[in-house]
Amino acid sequence: MITNITLENFKCFRHVSINPKLLTVLIGPNGTGKSSILQALLLLKQSVDTDRLWHRGEYIEFGDPADICPNFLPSPLSMRFEIKCDGPEIFKGATREYQFSRTYQPDLKLSSDNGKEINSLGETTAVFSSNSEPFGGIRSVPAIRGLVRTSYPLREHYLGQIYLARGLNDQEEQLATNLGYSRSIEDQLSGLIGRVTGTGIRAEPVPPHAVTVKSLAASGTVNIVSEGFGTNALIQLLLQLVTANRNTTILIEEPEIHLHPKAQADLAEVLAETAKAEDKQIIMTTHSEHLVERLLLLVAEGTLKADDLAIYSFSKGEKGECFAAEIEVTENGQVEGGLTDFYANNLETLDRRVKALKRSQ
Repeated sequence: MITNITLENFKCFRHVSINPKLLTVLIGPNGTGKSSILQALLLLKQSVDTDRLWHRGEYIEFGDPADICPNFLPSPLSMRFEIKCDGPEIFKGATREYQFSRTYQPDLKLSSDNGKEINSLGETTAVFSSNSEPFGGIRSVPAIRGLVRTSYPLREHYLGQIYLARGLNDQEEQLATNLGYSRSIEDQLSGLIGRVTGTGIRAEPVPPHAVTVKSLAASGTVNIVSEGFGTNALIQLLLQLVTANRNTTILIEEPEIHLHPKAQADLAEVLAETAKAEDKQIIMTTHSEHLVERLLLLVAEGTLKADDLAIYSFSKGEKGECFAAEIEVTENGQVEGGLTDFYANNLETLDRRVKALKRSQ
């Protein structure tokens, strides 16, 4: 599993270092760099076997290379940015350093991939010395996910890796196909979803070559697009989780989307139990205090160890530079200094309510 991620001059970071554990939670306001941590790993994943960085690939796509350059640095500027990833011996030396200019055009090289021209950044100043397989095992769950059509064409092949940059329709078709090809995986997935929302799922063939996904509720069976979107949004997330191999790292953007607060807390238990039982590392961004509080409760109850959970709080300075600070988790499931990112809003709401009540007296 990954034990360190260090970024230098990457997007909104001058320097940031994250030490992931079994479960790593990235919290903070919008636009403070949480997703950039996941994006850096996806850049490594799609560039690991090449001599350059592919800013447009199967897993992540930037409009142009300048999108990776920090805005708080002077421009134009010939600069270096670096992505490091560390872990067991197979990760040692997994470091990339890239040199390019904010006026990037002179350093931009055009390469060919199956006859199609793809823009890539310039020469690397350091290359991987590690086995690239761990990056091949990284799974990613995007924030925008779910099935929006009543049926999808059944593709020829099951693919564990769902390619994010091919577009939402491609993701949906592959997701529906994967469900259609494996009844055992579908049963496991349905059971986990049922623990969170009380609703299972079933993929059914639609002759001649299509598949439809239905929700299984106590009130009856309906097409998934007619069900509340909470169950729908869980399908891709939990499918990536249950089909990943042991020691895989799963990157999740906002697992709580479309879920009721109780369901958010129940999802935290599902994620923690699966990660613990199957040695699967999870790195996730979240805005859910319910999810974080349940993970801390699991530490207090002994289901998780304090060393299983890492929490990082992200913030942004006046000039747009982002920062991350680890919040220490104690053995009794408490956090040093509290979760100020969440509690500050609760205190502000309470203060305003007290003032409103005083005015009404």
